[in-house]
Amino acid sequence: MSTVHVLRRPTGGSSKSSAGVADLEDSFQRLGVDMIDLTGRTAEESQAALHDALKSGTVERVVVVGGDGLVHLAVQELAQTKVPLSILPTGSGNDFAAALGIAEPDPTSALREHTFVDLLKISRDDQVLRWVASVAIAGFPAQINERANRMRFPIGGMIYTLATIAELPRFTRRQFVLEVDGEELSTDSALLAIGNTCFMGGGMLVCPDARPDDGLAHLTTIEGVGRLGLLRHLVSQRGGTADRPEVLRRSARKVTLQAPAIDLWGDGEYVGALPLQIDVVPNALAVTLPSS
Repeated sequence: MSTVHVLRRPTGGSSKSSAGVADLEDSFQRLGVDMIDLTGRTAEESQAALHDALKSGTVERVVVVGGDGLVHLAVQELAQTKVPLSILPTGSGNDFAAALGIAEPDPTSALREHTFVDLLKISRDDQVLRWVASVAIAGFPAQINERANRMRFPIGGMIYTLATIAELPRFTRRQFVLEVDGEELSTDSALLAIGNTCFMGGGMLVCPDARPDDGLAHLTTIEGVGRLGLLRHLVSQRGGTADRPEVLRRSARKVTLQAPAIDLWGDGEYVGALPLQIDVVPNALAVTLPSS
């Protein structure tokens, strides 16, 4: 019998957190698979448990039951290991799963054959800080992300819409200096995103050309707009119609970002303060895809 190692939302020490574990374990047992739950009380405990399990060399597959934050946690340990990641999307944001075509938390699909996709490697002075599976953002979108992370309701993509409205009074454009595959650029940006995949913020189509296996990072900036102009863009991106003259897009294998007092976020999680370098690493993550 094969084995899957599972990560769920950290328990926080609550006994209620185990309510769905038995059902999940039963589902895998019916599929002829043993389940080992690595979930800790905190995200740090869960990541440490995954790290130790991988060091033992006994992990065949990791199944994440959650959203982008939990995927991001798992990716930090699974990057460049060739151990497959399977996703059962149940979070408020499931952008990486959506980009892979994974719509339902189906244990059966988690056991399919795997393929390899790219990751974004975020580093400073040759030290790797984080791996990003979906989209890295800086400037005002990062403010929205931080606000959404502090909110507990509503559940789902609406949380990002409400966070955007709440942050609009604090909106300012930011000046960035970028080096894109060796070419220096400057931007007065209302939004700056670098995508390995196309979605951010619970379904916003911010980097529509991004594919997780094309070996490229896809840079999107929105130039010179104010609060209402940005809001129109964000609404249109939810509908997939974001192409306007102010929207600039580039693709690259390496991007360096510089700006004073600006932080970078990735997959909805804090990464670090600029300056930072972003490199595409092809075939860095093994993932299970739904059947075509």
